[in-house]
Amino acid sequence: MNDRERIELGISLNNSCNFHCQMCHIWSQDGSENRLNLEKCCSVIEELSKFKVKSVRLSGGDPLLTPWALDLAKYIHRKGYSCVVTTNGSMITESFAKRIIAAGISNLNLSLDSYTAGLHDRIRGAIGSYQKIIEAIGYLNARSNGLHIGINTVISNLNLHEIIPLMEMVQADTRIDHIYFMAVMQPFGTSLDHEWFQKDKFQSLWPKDVKNIDSLFKRLINFKKSGYKINNSSAQLRTFCDYFVNPFDFTKKNKCTLGQQALEINQLGDVYLCYDHECIGNIFNENLYEIWRSEKANAVRQKINDCRQNCNLLINCYFEDEDVSA
Repeated sequence: MNDRERIELGISLNNSCNFHCQMCHIWSQDGSENRLNLEKCCSVIEELSKFKVKSVRLSGGDPLLTPWALDLAKYIHRKGYSCVVTTNGSMITESFAKRIIAAGISNLNLSLDSYTAGLHDRIRGAIGSYQKIIEAIGYLNARSNGLHIGINTVISNLNLHEIIPLMEMVQADTRIDHIYFMAVMQPFGTSLDHEWFQKDKFQSLWPKDVKNIDSLFKRLINFKKSGYKINNSSAQLRTFCDYFVNPFDFTKKNKCTLGQQALEINQLGDVYLCYDHECIGNIFNENLYEIWRSEKANAVRQKINDCRQNCNLLINCYFEDEDVSA
């Protein structure tokens, strides 16, 4: 393994969220321990000089609920790395937008699941959340010195009928750089279950109309090819369709490569190559480079190579195009 190959680092700053989102149950785990602090995160960023890093992604919960999140983003920027943040927008006031710009964040992704306030607020479990996103776009655009503003949309049964209108809204809004679609996965904060979509409590999330699914993704691929601001590749959109139609079928043609391209750190400092497999170390006990090169990491890499389960990192976060024509 080439230890200088390019990786992406994800740091989950907290497990807190102020929304009761249907696609993430982190909000139900209030009170869980958060061990990360600014000093420890900055020491991890220092270690990235031993890797070739594509970007550093700050997540949560909502990372902007962490008081020192923008200080960390500023440090990442100062070290020359691209910093990507995804947020529900609830923290972004006019004054907070100034701080985001000053922090040097390269990509700020706003979670928006509908072009209508009623449905978005219902999915997110917070009245007024749609309006907060719209206001945030205005505040950020007014001061955007190179900041790329994106929309992240999770496709589920709840919003299947609104995906095209939402895409058209983004296309017409010159303040927004792109829209990135994600396929609904088992809600975060629930016990791992590869048959989750068959359970009664998640039935409202899972798209079942194969004809509509196929039609939607064919249209999205055509829009992508015609130059629409869709940040997914055509190959990834086809994978979403395959996943919804046959969720038990492994979506990759070849083996999973997450073990060679991804590092994830949770709010306790635990390090993962994939959240469907065991932790490979903790940054409070070892440095990141040692964890990456450890025997435990290599053992998990072998398990990942042999894994034939679809997961969020594989399909959504670290999708790898296997079709060069995509």
